[in-house]
Amino acid sequence: MALRDPVDKNLIRMEVRRFTARCDAQIASIERADTLREVARLATSMPLPYAISAEYSARDALRMVQTRAEDRARELIQEQIQNFVRAEDNLREKQKRSMFDSWANLTGPLGPLRTWAQSKLAVAEQQIG
Repeated sequence: MALRDPVDKNLIRMEVRRFTARCDAQIASIERADTLREVARLATSMPLPYAISAEYSARDALRMVQTRAEDRARELIQEQIQNFVRAEDNLREKQKRSMFDSWANLTGPLGPLRTWAQSKLAVAEQQIG
């Protein structure tokens, strides 16, 4: 009954546009983030309001935020691993501990990246030694 009311439809449409604009701003912030902690914080700080949870465009916008956060986290992890490979032998252990500490911030939707990062690190270690 409420969805057939044109005023309610317009309010929902306006809320969806507002939410997608917030998601676009969040994506821009994720692209500027330079630590995994910041990426993880930005990826999990966008709850989908219940009033617009049935709207496909709102869910797509939230999915784009999570996808971009995952891509940015992968980029940062690959940078860390490249730095690990380039490091001198006596500094590698310290960098490895630092990487494990930063990977601990991968929670929520970014949680599976932790095992992906560990497998990439194992491959890099095999190539080194």
